Amino acid sequence: MHNQNSSKTVAPHWHQSIELGFLVSDNQLTFRDNNVTYHFKKGDIWIVNSRNVHASCLDTTESLFEFCLIIDYGFLKKAYPEFDQIKFNLHGKPESIKQLIAYQAIEKNLRVMIQLLQGQKNPSTKLALTGQTYLLLASLIENFSCQNSDYQNQVNDNLIDRALELINSNYMTDLNGTNLAKQLNTSLTTLNQQFNQAVQMPISKYITVIRLLNAQKELLNSDNNIDLIAINCGFSSTKSFVRNFKKWKGITPFHYRKVFH
Repeated sequence: MHNQNSSKTVAPHWHQSIELGFLVSDNQLTFRDNNVTYHFKKGDIWIVNSRNVHASCLDTTESLFEFCLIIDYGFLKKAYPEFDQIKFNLHGKPESIKQLIAYQAIEKNLRVMIQLLQGQKNPSTKLALTGQTYLLLASLIENFSCQNSDYQNQVNDNLIDRALELINSNYMTDLNGTNLAKQLNTSLTTLNQQFNQAVQMPISKYITVIRLLNAQKELLNSDNNIDLIAINCGFSSTKSFVRNFKKWKGITPFHYRKVFH
């Protein structure tokens, strides 16, 4: 669960897990999933498929309450071994009666989970949350899934996962696509092809996104000066950091910290 305001836009990112979102508060959230833009309002539920690039932005100054459930890929594979062969299609309230009934049941499950998380924890809380997760997953598979036509042409998961580990561990260094490909014993062409297929962006852009996300955290949670943040997050210079940050957020990191720190 998290509250969000106009300063807390979520940059494009992806993960192997699936993400289930539920807008609890009475406002509107702009959400982009695999290059398609959706406008969610109170009560809307949506799901982001594994490896889909997604981002969100609150267009008003009002606070937002969103419940976000990320279901681990390993858990999914164990619970439903054919998980890679399906994909989900849920972006707000459905139209058919059958799906609407299932949708209302899912909303009830999510509200129960919110109550469990907000209430007093006891030894059975984790068990209750796990039970609700299984109920949600069963309903989603039964009512909001279809065959994944890309199943036979999937990316090299092992290569992508190893690349992600190296990026997350070494983004603060002079890491780039060329030396990353060398570390992975593959060509830059292959690495870019795999990343474009997996996350719809080249490796160099993804590295920059990770650096910007970490720089944003440091701007908000530390008093380090801009030069030091640029170094800590792997940018070649302060000028490069400022240019990329302004392109991302529309304002300089100096202004961003002044407004939101």
